[in-house]
Amino acid sequence: MTSAPRERAERELGRVLTRLAALGPTRLSRPADGGGPSPADAVRPVLQELADEAASAEGRVPVVVPVLEDRALGDQVAVLGRDLLDVGDAAALERAAHRLEALRRSL
Repeated sequence: MTSAPRERAERELGRVLTRLAALGPTRLSRPADGGGPSPADAVRPVLQELADEAASAEGRVPVVVPVLEDRALGDQVAVLGRDLLDVGDAAALERAAHRLEALRRSL
């Protein structure tokens, strides 16, 4: 496996975590202009996707990611992102990097 997918996923994970920290808990919960979903609402499906990718790569049954308070989203992203990085599956990491990049841009 080349290191490119892992490096890209790791870089995007770090960028998302930085963005979430910059938003802070109040802005995470605030609906978007025009009544759209809040940043927290945008993050939650990505949490599930990260968990699903790691489970699939390890041959485990996927589990539902618990919905915690918005202030815990950064921690959830960090843990689930690291879990996927530890698996090391190049295709899963590439998909995760793409999804994390899209999330970062939406925040």
